[in-house]
Amino acid sequence: MKEAVAECPDTSITDALSQWWQSLAYRNRAAEWSLYFMFVTGILLWNQISIPWQVERLLLLVHVVSSLLLFPVAVVPFWLSHRKLLVRSKKKLLKVTGQLIDYILLGCMASGIYLVLQGNRGDDFGWVVYMVHLVTALVLIPLLIRHAAKWSVLKPLWSWCLSKSNGSYS
Repeated sequence: MKEAVAECPDTSITDALSQWWQSLAYRNRAAEWSLYFMFVTGILLWNQISIPWQVERLLLLVHVVSSLLLFPVAVVPFWLSHRKLLVRSKKKLLKVTGQLIDYILLGCMASGIYLVLQGNRGDDFGWVVYMVHLVTALVLIPLLIRHAAKWSVLKPLWSWCLSKSNGSYS
């Protein structure tokens, strides 16, 4: 009678976790989609865009809840695991845009946390925090699109637009 022998895998748990962490640093579609979703739901809350209060209230709830869930689950792990690439990269454009994204994302995150915890109470400081959150988001998205251009989830969109502008309608 043969005995069943469990074979030990070649990789340990720490190796598997290390590989998983490294895989998060590359072309993370969930993180990119999350940032775009938070941007769209947030920009619609801008007081320059007029929408009915019932819709705005729902958008605020969606923006806050999605930010509290998506940012720590999808964006933060990618952001932290991506640091090693920033240090090792030889591509100046990616290094510069990556560092700018770091600072801008930090400002957007900090102001967002303040707005969730304290809200904009209508005073000068609340207005400044609101403006920091808005301006960092407005700067972050085009910078993110440029930084991730080669691998972006939006690449099919501008590839399609470029093919239409070149007269190639196939």
